[in-house]
Amino acid sequence: MSSSYIVTCSSCGTGNRIPAQMEGKQGQCGSCHAPLPPMYHTPQQLGGSGFDSFVSVYPGPVLAEFWAPW
Repeated sequence: MSSSYIVTCSSCGTGNRIPAQMEGKQGQCGSCHAPLPPMYHTPQQLGGSGFDSFVSVYPGPVLAEFWAPW
């Protein structure tokens, strides 16, 4: 049995069940058909410009961990 996550629509407040394999893909509310933001539940490894472009368009909260080899 695969896992799923509940994403609440910001337009109508309906909880939408999103299958885990759809992680990172934008969906559509089953009730009002408004766009749902992509949801990430596993860490995403991003480099320099990839981080900036991801954070600038991602509508949800972002938890960042920075590491340097020195």
